[in-house]
Amino acid sequence: MSVRVGSPLLMIAVVLPVTALVGALDFFAISTMVRQAQVASWPSVQGTITRSEVAMVHTSKGSRRELKLAYTYSVDGQPYEGGKHRFTAGSSGVRRYAEEQVARYPLGASVPVYYRPGQPSEAVLQAGMDSSELFMLMGAMPFNLVMFWLWVVVRWTPKKEEPFGLSTFIREDGSECVTLDGPRPAMRVSLALVGASLACFALGAFMGGFTAPLPVGVGTWGVIIACGVLAGRWARERLKSGHHDLRLHTQSRSLSLPPFSERKHRLDVRWRDVRSLRVEPQFRTPKREQVSSYHLTLRLSTADGEARQEAIAGFPQQEQADALARWLRTHLQVGEGTPEELRSA
Repeated sequence: MSVRVGSPLLMIAVVLPVTALVGALDFFAISTMVRQAQVASWPSVQGTITRSEVAMVHTSKGSRRELKLAYTYSVDGQPYEGGKHRFTAGSSGVRRYAEEQVARYPLGASVPVYYRPGQPSEAVLQAGMDSSELFMLMGAMPFNLVMFWLWVVVRWTPKKEEPFGLSTFIREDGSECVTLDGPRPAMRVSLALVGASLACFALGAFMGGFTAPLPVGVGTWGVIIACGVLAGRWARERLKSGHHDLRLHTQSRSLSLPPFSERKHRLDVRWRDVRSLRVEPQFRTPKREQVSSYHLTLRLSTADGEARQEAIAGFPQQEQADALARWLRTHLQVGEGTPEELRSA
């Protein structure tokens, strides 16, 4: 069974569960960050450290050392006990960080305890943010971008009301061109943001960046944003320079094909070497039940007299591929190759 883009089944089975899961992750990360930032404005009292050690914790996934911290304090004569030094979850699981906190909060030490106004049982020892909250958002970014693109896909529906029209233009060198669809700048930016955030998240976990001062996290976010900006500018420059253009040179009687599929570089073809053009459907499954795209394919003569096949580009709709094929056949004065000819090439 196939699921059409934009169908209610795709929305219910994939998009809504992913959105709910990512939304919950975002809410946890942002709410934790906000609470930790609010601690700086909370009242404080002096408390006493009653437990401070790095203990071995055994779980189903193995054993690790964690910070075990406890302290007592009183507010308006009422005694309380606390065990949190920060709201950020997971920071105590880093062994080096846990050892640093044991040294910072030795047993019996008198320390300031920050408690929530009106709810003094909720307290922590450290006020303000550090890099851990910002690194949590880095870890959540790839999931947010996946959710964003799922909504783009499910809300996108191809417009079929108007017939497709081929748009050509003339470049400075006199070639007549058609801009073929390549990776969109938004997709390039998304991939750069995902790669940079995952790399920074992994590097921060390895080098202890989660527990670094706040400027480290801010600077790391600056690097991620810069990667996204540079990727967007690079993608726009490629489009402007004609990287995805199919170029038809009338004077030199040559055809310049942009990179596509396994072809990594531009390919120049002489008109007289083109034997035929054909639009070939590409199928999603081996049973050839559903067309995924339409490839416009050239059949070329090689230097040794043989023939080979070269794909020009792929299109989501057949009318797009047919329009480009008609334009090329008019200039190259070639016909449509048979499927047997293309398979033999």
